[in-house]
Amino acid sequence: MAYVSYQGIKIFYEVRGGGTPLVFIHPPAMSHLTFRYQYALADVGKVVVVDLPGVGHSTKGAAKAFSIEESAECIRAVLKKMRAKKAIIVGYSNGGSIAQEFALKYPNITAGVVLIGGFPEVTSFLLDKEFKLGMWAAKKKWMNLISYVLPHAHFKNKEHAKEMQSVIKEVNPDVLSETYRLGYEYQSIGRLNQLTVPLLLIYGSRDLIMHNYMYDYLKRAHDVEVVYVQGVAHQVPTKRQDECNQAIREWLLRRQIL
Repeated sequence: MAYVSYQGIKIFYEVRGGGTPLVFIHPPAMSHLTFRYQYALADVGKVVVVDLPGVGHSTKGAAKAFSIEESAECIRAVLKKMRAKKAIIVGYSNGGSIAQEFALKYPNITAGVVLIGGFPEVTSFLLDKEFKLGMWAAKKKWMNLISYVLPHAHFKNKEHAKEMQSVIKEVNPDVLSETYRLGYEYQSIGRLNQLTVPLLLIYGSRDLIMHNYMYDYLKRAHDVEVVYVQGVAHQVPTKRQDECNQAIREWLLRRQIL
């Protein structure tokens, strides 16, 4: 286990493999365990998984939620501790907002960005309702429900689901509700023209909520590729991990980003 301090919070990260770092950023509450199947990418780069503040092995009991911008600074702190000159930033779902914010603020150290089920801001009716449901459930302190729904939506393996369930139960519900709100309010469509690094978008073929966001990136960002993973909705990293990993691996090697 390794840690770095940011604003008095201990940020946990774990490293496997060598070479250029591939930093994986999880959605609210879900921890680094979201990417347990992405360790296989250690054959092409240095896989770095992180627990954002208040989640998993990072400092719990944080008095406030961290904004998308502050969360991006947490990732910067990890890379500084590692003395990394370049990194590929991979974000899943709302973790993708952190990934793109990092790339917008630190283009000189961003070799590429991968967004799995990514979106630049909440503009669709269904995603709006999904965020508001998360805020409402957390505000009601229904952590038993949240800690059941999220893992079982992501993992077929019961032990893996149970492990994430234990992590989510420990998250402060008030902080989680505020984290959802901050993710809901984050906006970057107007800055996507500044996203000049190579960008890979990965969507599940059944993830109809997210598909239209692809066009925001295609219209505004400079270097965009899109991959659809068949037979899955949003949970690509955990339910179609082999296809997800292969899409990332092939893109990195073909584009010589590593």
